[in-house]
Amino acid sequence: MVQIDIPAAFAVSLLSIDLGRKALKKAGANHPREKTAMYYLYLSRSLFFAGCVIAPAGIYLLSGWPGWEQIYWSRRFEEVMHTGWVNALLPALFVMAIVLGAYWGHILGYRWLMSGKEKYLRPAYLGVLLVVGIVVLSCYPSFLYVGTYDQYHNLAGQSREAMGSVFRNPYGFSVGWLGVMIYFSAAFAILCWRIIRENREIS
Repeated sequence: MVQIDIPAAFAVSLLSIDLGRKALKKAGANHPREKTAMYYLYLSRSLFFAGCVIAPAGIYLLSGWPGWEQIYWSRRFEEVMHTGWVNALLPALFVMAIVLGAYWGHILGYRWLMSGKEKYLRPAYLGVLLVVGIVVLSCYPSFLYVGTYDQYHNLAGQSREAMGSVFRNPYGFSVGWLGVMIYFSAAFAILCWRIIRENREIS
């Protein structure tokens, strides 16, 4: 969901720096004032993961189930077509924010690593995930319903009772969500495995 995808891109970049600290430090030791090939390798991985894994998954859910994907915070996500340039811009800004989150996560993480402040890496990305979890849980029970903004907030003659439960696969939601999670989990596992394998080879 929107509240998770943007900070997740930031956290994944920090995690990549944390897992790849040996390779990045070794490469940076020989060129302390330059951006090394290893620096750009990790940057490209973070941006690729954000742009080709997190963003497509988020846009897919936002397109199919806009109310649920942004936890019924705004009706604008449901009114993208023929409602003006502001609403139409929201999905594009969403993707941009995901990629920028990954970029700034990499920049900050690398700066911490090379300045001897790598102890901040793990608390930072775990803290981000904790805050995201609190935000999502504070919206209970919104993530248990699939429907529209008006239904969830009992507006325009619509009621929450008309919404579907996420466990009953309304409008194909559960199948779509499961597919997204499988795609994300597989890509995330491959990313972590490659970084860990690289760093095991470094003495």
